[in-house]
Amino acid sequence: MTRDDLIAAFSKAAAEHDAVDALLLSGSLGRGEGDAWSDVDLIAVTPEAAHAAFVAGVKAWATRVAEPVLWRQVYPGLPLFHAVTTGYLRYDIMVTTLGRVTESADRVRPLVDKVGAHAGLPPTREAPPLSARAVHEASEEFLRVLGLLPVAVGRNDYAAAAFGAGLLRQQLQALMVLERRPVTPPGALAVARMLPPDDVRTLEMLSASPATREGAIAGSLALAEAFLPRARRLTAESGADWPAALEAAVRAHLRRELDVDLPA
Repeated sequence: MTRDDLIAAFSKAAAEHDAVDALLLSGSLGRGEGDAWSDVDLIAVTPEAAHAAFVAGVKAWATRVAEPVLWRQVYPGLPLFHAVTTGYLRYDIMVTTLGRVTESADRVRPLVDKVGAHAGLPPTREAPPLSARAVHEASEEFLRVLGLLPVAVGRNDYAAAAFGAGLLRQQLQALMVLERRPVTPPGALAVARMLPPDDVRTLEMLSASPATREGAIAGSLALAEAFLPRARRLTAESGADWPAALEAAVRAHLRRELDVDLPA
């Protein structure tokens, strides 16, 4: 079964199911931005009265179409399911009702539409404002993790230091994504496709450090040099509060324990 076969099979199953009012293709394929590696994101729209029963039976319905070797509900209570087939086709199914579809018409493609669901969606969605809270949380978490560097170095635990550097890189990447103000947060494997080339190169250059004392310190400082100016700029743009007291504490801590100074 190919990915196109999978989409066709789900379309046929939805068309034949009385409890499915519409089946929408979302994600990168629905937006017309997918590539050969994109997964299949589906939104199954049901009547209100049939929603709970369809959610309860959605795994059995999906299994008849494409039996999964992995089936996982993303969050308890949220009817979004991730699945992987034996041929490693990846598909997600969100089960919702007509009034709760949050996508816009330009971001989904109707595969089956018995009730005019697609025509009733707003034509497009504006990019959200830069989130002051998200900028503050990313900045605070970056500084918190950076302050743990002396622990890993003091214990000569460079595996822990590498893990910490990975967490720092995650916050840098999160900040880069926030700056783009995406309508929908990108999947973990789609981040590079939405970032400017310079940001992608920065992440690539900061992806690994030697498992030594010098490597751990130099790698963390390089991440700080990339993160802090951007974080301060986005803090000012968003109106967020900069965690100044935490920054001062981390700077003093690194100077005292490792005899290093953070970049400005």
